[in-house]
Amino acid sequence: METDNFPVRAAVLYFSLKRTITQIIDSTWDDYEQILHSPQKAVEWLNSACDNIHTVTQQLQSQLSQPSDIEAPNMADMQMLLAALSRLRSDTDTIEDQIIKLQSSVEIINEPNTMNYYDFQLLVTSDRKIRASSEQGEEWDEFQLDMNKIRLTLGLIEHRQTNTELLKSLGSELYQALFPAKIHGQFRATLAGAEENKYDVRLRLVFESPELAALPWEFLYEQSTNTFLANNTQTALSRYIDIPQKKRELKAASLPLKVLLVISSPTNLIPLDVADEENLIREALTQHIEAGKIELDVLPEATIRNINQKLRQKPYNVFHFIGHGVFKNNKGFIALVDQDNKSKLLDDEGFANLFLGNRNLGLAVLNSCQGAAVSSNQVFAGIAPNLVRRGIPAIIAMQYSILDSTAKLFADEFYRTLALDWPLDAAIQSTRNAISIEVGLDKPDFATPVLYMRAKDGIIMSGLH
Repeated sequence: METDNFPVRAAVLYFSLKRTITQIIDSTWDDYEQILHSPQKAVEWLNSACDNIHTVTQQLQSQLSQPSDIEAPNMADMQMLLAALSRLRSDTDTIEDQIIKLQSSVEIINEPNTMNYYDFQLLVTSDRKIRASSEQGEEWDEFQLDMNKIRLTLGLIEHRQTNTELLKSLGSELYQALFPAKIHGQFRATLAGAEENKYDVRLRLVFESPELAALPWEFLYEQSTNTFLANNTQTALSRYIDIPQKKRELKAASLPLKVLLVISSPTNLIPLDVADEENLIREALTQHIEAGKIELDVLPEATIRNINQKLRQKPYNVFHFIGHGVFKNNKGFIALVDQDNKSKLLDDEGFANLFLGNRNLGLAVLNSCQGAAVSSNQVFAGIAPNLVRRGIPAIIAMQYSILDSTAKLFADEFYRTLALDWPLDAAIQSTRNAISIEVGLDKPDFATPVLYMRAKDGIIMSGLH
């Protein structure tokens, strides 16, 4: 057989083209998960594949157009090959048309992960002045709240003896105190500007007075819109604690994101359904765990020594605690376990010292009873504020005793939302709303999770898709 025979040469080139296309596809098979879950990556891959196929087809056409020593090539083979080339070029043109459409829709697909915010910060000074800072500039007004009017309600909430009207009444009192006429006007202007530009609003609360900081501001309720602000997904509410320390940016962690789940279940305290909650967290993150983008480590024996050693073995980004907490004598305590698996209370300062010098941790979640309660006499007496003082950029904790069922709902909703690349404050806002829908607005559960943040943005899972 002559090697310069046209059909043979054409067949060699044809199979070379087929092999090249197969290699293009095979070369990205390892990145299948990334391409599957990222519209942008899919578009980039399709563009690259089409470019490569066009290059190969052009080379093949060039080869076929070269003079042949065979005076009369097999016309049937020639026509078949040219028809195959025409179909291939047509297919790649069609793909490129679809790519253009895909590119225009990628922004829509990615929109939930690229949220834009206007900041609205409220500082209440120790002498009861309110300073509002926003896109509209600054505004000052007087803070006026009659504690006697809400004291009974606060006690009823502690004992879960509530209904919707009671919580709305409390929220309305808090709102009127925090948003007097001038501040309310500026807040509405900020909301209107955000709505016009398709932005949301970050509502940040800063209190110089420990007594005011101890109030449950997550019940803020605006009568005119019939809305609890902590549930409104367009107003992300968080607490800020102003301390003399350089603010750390909560930057997206490099993958894999490292999560440490610490379970404390002392045998002499009321048992918690920690296994179910652990499963919910695993299910929420399973796609990213299997893809190697999240590492979830579980520490079932929460002794002080075990936690201390575990935190030094790996640069964890998220610390999630499941267990009991208590606030007494103006101090917060976390119930860890001793060598006999009995309860060992560790006070707020001792617990915070476990994280001293830890520059990797971006978020601590305290899914325990009263983890967010603070002293009305000393602002750093609570567990969550002490963690802020240690430099952790974001802490989520519970300001009231939380039911086991609500704790599981919180874990499921929060991590599923966070895994979508949502900022922390937006994720906790969405989680509060989900709790209010499922548990009800007549229970204090939806306002129980409190977010303390000292970072501008709350992105810690960027790049998972």
